[in-house]
Amino acid sequence: MKIKITKSHIALFISILFIFAILYYIGINKIIKILLKVNPIYIILAIILQLIVTFILAVRWRFITKILGYRSSLKNIFLLILMGTFINNITPSMKSGGEAFRAYYLSKLENIPKGLAFSTVVVERVLDSAIFLFFTLFVIGYFIINGFRYIVYLILSWAFLFLLTSMIIYLISNKKLLITVVIKISEIICKYTSYNHNKEIILKSIDEFYNSLKFLKNKRGKEVYIVILLSILWYAVDIIKLWILFLSIPYIVSILSVATVYLLTLLSGVLSVTPSGFGTADTVMIISFTVFNIPPSVAAVVTILDRLISYIFPTILGYIAIIIIKKKLNLKDHYN
Repeated sequence: MKIKITKSHIALFISILFIFAILYYIGINKIIKILLKVNPIYIILAIILQLIVTFILAVRWRFITKILGYRSSLKNIFLLILMGTFINNITPSMKSGGEAFRAYYLSKLENIPKGLAFSTVVVERVLDSAIFLFFTLFVIGYFIINGFRYIVYLILSWAFLFLLTSMIIYLISNKKLLITVVIKISEIICKYTSYNHNKEIILKSIDEFYNSLKFLKNKRGKEVYIVILLSILWYAVDIIKLWILFLSIPYIVSILSVATVYLLTLLSGVLSVTPSGFGTADTVMIISFTVFNIPPSVAAVVTILDRLISYIFPTILGYIAIIIIKKKLNLKDHYN
């Protein structure tokens, strides 16, 4: 069996070595002593909150599909969210690889037109990015005033995410350009895979995509506010989950400080070439916590626990979700 070593694998290996170097510098004995004091009840609570975050994302996605006139299975959408998390966790950068797969399998599982399915994912992505950019702008401003070693890197990450979001919005607003880009990408993919290039199906999907976006745009009132509130809520629960890990040690820390570090950590993963920002995000998290006068050993333990709960645990569940989804599709194809 041949194993292809890519730049991402090399970067991941270097990042792991770098993390071990940081842990060694902080003191392995100190970290182990703190880990042995961890209260398992809080860890279980953090795991439950991780599942609640996934559930909130599933409810939001289902609500968006409901606005468009489709009643999707919450169970299927929950599994698709887990599948998307798995793909995001094994691809470079953070939260950037699973959206297309989620949309594709949503259309297959729920018999939703592909264009419409993709529009729901685009709405999620743009909304999350807009909220994230808004809050991190204040965080960056705070660290510019107070000083931070990696502020240039964070500014570049923010600028990159802002430009990427702006490009997506511009691409969506220009139908002719979007058609040209999608067809070109489709031709490249079909050239190197077994898929057949079908221009008519692509154009039909793009029309469905725009029709659903127009429908969502014309929606006013409580539907839009509910989607926004759910978007803010999952960020809030994720921050509380990280804060609870401090209580498990136990160590008292301001939830505002935790929220600030949480946003910086996500931002640091934007330009990362390692899966889920592995290495980059962890380093920034440890250093950021120390800025708030949190001992390095405590910061390291919380970072390790967060990786286990927010990365390893969802990745395992995501892999299981992929197996279940494939079985569902095979059964569906069999009966059809």
